[in-house]
Amino acid sequence: MSVYTAKGALRSVKNYAKGYTDVQAKVREATSNDPWGPSGTLMNEIAQATYNQHDFMEIMEMVDKRLNDKGKNWRHVFKALTLLDYCLHMGSDNVVVYVKENQYIVKTLKEFQHVDETGKDVGANVRQKAKDITNLLSDDARLKEERRQRSAMQSRLASSSTRGFDESILWEGGVPPNREVGHDDDRELQRAIEESKRSARDDEMKRHNPDTDLERALEESKREAREKEKLKQERERQQNDADLLGGLDTAPSTFNPFPAQQDFLNPFPQQQLQYDFFGNSSPNAQYQQAQLTGFSNPYQQQLLIQQQALVEEQQRQQQQQQQQLLLQQQAEEQQRQQQQQLLLQQQALAEEQQRQLLQQQQAL
Repeated sequence: MSVYTAKGALRSVKNYAKGYTDVQAKVREATSNDPWGPSGTLMNEIAQATYNQHDFMEIMEMVDKRLNDKGKNWRHVFKALTLLDYCLHMGSDNVVVYVKENQYIVKTLKEFQHVDETGKDVGANVRQKAKDITNLLSDDARLKEERRQRSAMQSRLASSSTRGFDESILWEGGVPPNREVGHDDDRELQRAIEESKRSARDDEMKRHNPDTDLERALEESKREAREKEKLKQERERQQNDADLLGGLDTAPSTFNPFPAQQDFLNPFPQQQLQYDFFGNSSPNAQYQQAQLTGFSNPYQQQLLIQQQALVEEQQRQQQQQQQQLLLQQQAEEQQRQQQQQLLLQQQALAEEQQRQLLQQQQAL
């Protein structure tokens, strides 16, 4: 039994022990540490499973864990990107929607670094794959066209090609090991898929002309202008919020379009603790650990603190106003008492004057 066969058996035991579902086990197999690429049959099964909402969530959960791996498990990351690229072409529209909404996870992998024991920069493969996916996501027309041709890709799965998945990328020695005969068909399927992708890209490039390039340049310029305008509006909104709160926070928060660490699985509610592929954060501080947590927005937390401070400030002002009102009432009461005493004194003086006047009249 080879070491990779043993690893496969151990992976099966772990799948059972940890209670992974069938589709999650398939993702784990497609993104394993074995030094060969995922089979075309397996990736196609996973891509088709994304049309089921429940399976889609489980697939993205496992892909997210693989994307957040690092170090000696760099193959997890590279194969997860390969599987993700395949699902972007062959999977459901949900894959496109969620990956585009959380593409910062892929963008962070453009800085992935790892050098193997031989001194080879294997992280370069991850960086290039992340760049390819990022470029694909930024070109809606190209992505739409390549997805449209997915039926043509499927029709080629039975054919073979001399150009296929470069498994030497995954083999630290530069030469892939001899695989078992049972994998030959899968390897041919993978080659057909890669050849179909290249053909689609070549066709797209042939259709390009100067006018099309100009339109793309204009569209890119418009998109950058829209992003800058959104950033400007967000800063103005933050400043307005700070002014509305009475300037309690003298150091306004800086807008971060890619908030630290989100969970890829959660498309609705975002902390860099760790991001998964649905915009959720994990409790770990390193971005390449596969943890799925809730979404936390630092700006919302800061705004909540400011609001609490505002409430406390209002309460303090109310207490001061009540104290001032009490002092004013006491002063008014004291003034009223003094006026009453003065009036009594005046009345007593008037009575004394009348008494003396009567005495004088009687003496006359």
